[in-house]
Amino acid sequence: MLKRRPSTHFVTPHSSALRWPRRTSIPSVFTSFVGSLQGERTPDADLFHDAWHALRAALVSEMKKRGLWQSPPCYLGVYGRESWDSRELEGSGATPAQGALGELVADCYAFIFVDRLQSLKRHLQEKPDIDGLVLLNIRHFLLERQRAHDPLGFRVFELLQAAVEEAISSGSLHLLAGDKKIRNDTLLGFAPDAELPATPLDLEPIVRRWNDELMPGLITARTRQQAAVVRQLRNDLLELPRHGIEAFRFKDLLEPLKRDVRGRWAAVLGEGEEGAVAPSSDPVQVLGPALPEGTVESRQSFEHLTRRISASIERLEADSRTRSQLRTLWDYLWRQHGEEGESHSEPDLRTTRPPSHRQLGQRLNIPRERLPLLFSLLRQLVPR
Repeated sequence: MLKRRPSTHFVTPHSSALRWPRRTSIPSVFTSFVGSLQGERTPDADLFHDAWHALRAALVSEMKKRGLWQSPPCYLGVYGRESWDSRELEGSGATPAQGALGELVADCYAFIFVDRLQSLKRHLQEKPDIDGLVLLNIRHFLLERQRAHDPLGFRVFELLQAAVEEAISSGSLHLLAGDKKIRNDTLLGFAPDAELPATPLDLEPIVRRWNDELMPGLITARTRQQAAVVRQLRNDLLELPRHGIEAFRFKDLLEPLKRDVRGRWAAVLGEGEEGAVAPSSDPVQVLGPALPEGTVESRQSFEHLTRRISASIERLEADSRTRSQLRTLWDYLWRQHGEEGESHSEPDLRTTRPPSHRQLGQRLNIPRERLPLLFSLLRQLVPR
């Protein structure tokens, strides 16, 4: 147990913060904490721990509002833990501050009170209270982590949110309670006086039928195709009363939709479609070694993988023609579904079979006989 230190001693975030004797919560704790950092002064140890505990509580509260508390920590970039619950630390020899939540709090602390400290100080010179600004930064922190580490979930949330907003704007759907920005607890209904049913909603079978039509465009569509996906989602929403659904919370629809999308995407990455393409040109076989074993939670870092492979192609000891063709092929593997059909007025949202070597060569302006070599090189680069 740490002892109380003089006010000139700064205690690091990785000390036993969660075991520090807690004082009664003080108002405007973040304002007081930032104010104590003016000049060259170091914060009072008690004030630091008050701010740390307040940050932890606010972060947990926002995670629960966003439906992240029950999600695996890897969705927010914290790996090696199964849940946010500190009880998993029992018997591991680790302290709560070293668990998944402790790691996330430390990252959030750095995001707000290190990277944005000067901005907070400037605001404090103009405003008497900046606690609201800190809470806004907590939301921004979680948003950035979701976008970076859970691209599938973030993508589904954005498109479903857009579909709901369109339905509300047209008067077909009503916001009954909750945040107007459409968050997990927002209550929606097809009549101004609609009420939630007494029994929990089971929307899983319904969203599976939706995804039969929406995938893979729900994940890969861009520009006009993306707008078409949002329109289809809105139309699907408006069919819910036919299934006896008169009111629902946004998360009641979002969570089963995300689960089904993740399952389908994992199948695409891990198994592919039988007979879709020749084994030597199957993108799944090319990418497979780079995808960690396990469920889709560990297969989300698409942008990171793309950057690494692109850099490896540039460093490859090969002639400029081979590198150029590799760049073209690699780019196609990630964009084939998202960019096809944009020239059509009504793009088809159904899954299409990958092209043969002949079709692929014509489309990418690469000689057909070169493709086996290029796929072989990519399969060598991915494990590296």
